[in-house]
Amino acid sequence: MCKKSTLQNFRHLCRALLLGAVVSAFLIQTTPLTVSAGASDRSTLKNYQHVFVIMMENTGFDTLIGNSNAPFINFAASSYGLATNYTGVTHPSQPNYIAATSGSLNGVTSDNDTTIDVPNIVDQLESHGKTWKAYMQSFSLCSTPFDHACGNQLYERKHNPFISYEDVQTNPARVANIVDFSQFTTDLANGTVPDYSWISPDQCHDMHGRAATPADPCDFSQVQALISTGDAFVMNTVNAIMNSSAWTGNSVIFIVWDESDFTGGGFQGFGDDSGCCDAPAGQGGGRVVMLTISHSDHSARSSSVAYNHYSMLATIEDGWNLDCLGFTCDTVNVQPMADLVGPQK
Repeated sequence: MCKKSTLQNFRHLCRALLLGAVVSAFLIQTTPLTVSAGASDRSTLKNYQHVFVIMMENTGFDTLIGNSNAPFINFAASSYGLATNYTGVTHPSQPNYIAATSGSLNGVTSDNDTTIDVPNIVDQLESHGKTWKAYMQSFSLCSTPFDHACGNQLYERKHNPFISYEDVQTNPARVANIVDFSQFTTDLANGTVPDYSWISPDQCHDMHGRAATPADPCDFSQVQALISTGDAFVMNTVNAIMNSSAWTGNSVIFIVWDESDFTGGGFQGFGDDSGCCDAPAGQGGGRVVMLTISHSDHSARSSSVAYNHYSMLATIEDGWNLDCLGFTCDTVNVQPMADLVGPQK
């Protein structure tokens, strides 16, 4: 079992990496030693203590794995669970967030502000007595919960699926569960982290970037700087979780990217439109990294099973017996990731 000190030790290693001493040697081992042949059936899924979802942005699998600007992500890929055949559901961003929280695109095909009246994971969680919060970095810069963008494109509504659900919008108690990411540190310290935590970094920390100037490290053009900043965000967030009282029982962290790189080609301007698992034919979201860190099982493992955001949602639903939403009900084409999150405890 990996102890908490592992990530603390990694912090010191990162400082050495940034000095350029051992980058190439560190990245040699980027593939987990244990390789799974296929997905486990749903009876092996866990009854989770806490679920954490960290949704990153617009970066393909091959861009990250082996990249010296993402040392922690590569460390995690070689130390915990790695899905090597995971794809976004479609392009662009917002439909993937909707898919990951409602089990379907539900007619959402763009990043335009939307309101949809559909069943969603909030309904599932609350009907089964589960608590939840959505932690949105830079959300505190907004004037209202419904703002399109805040802080010079730091926060973007398209990365906050919860505010697009009508039965969240119209319920003040539910809207109050959408908070600034700064609240996450407080909740970890106070032992008040909910059962389900969704984390959306802002566009300077999720690898997406914003329209600025080339001199701004957050500008779209600063691809490697954005990757480095995003990697540090993931490391710090995972470290905070694993060193908190919330990291108990069958807790699990999902770290995933919404879609692959923007390259100017392919479906909606993305070069990779591969997909699986009930994604729109020829309009998939491209191959991305999915990392899983499970409290009860820290063994390195990888899976080549075809997964997407519906699979992540199905994994959470089945672990908590939440029933199913949309395409997560398709048990033939949408497999939960039981081979990556470990056996039932």
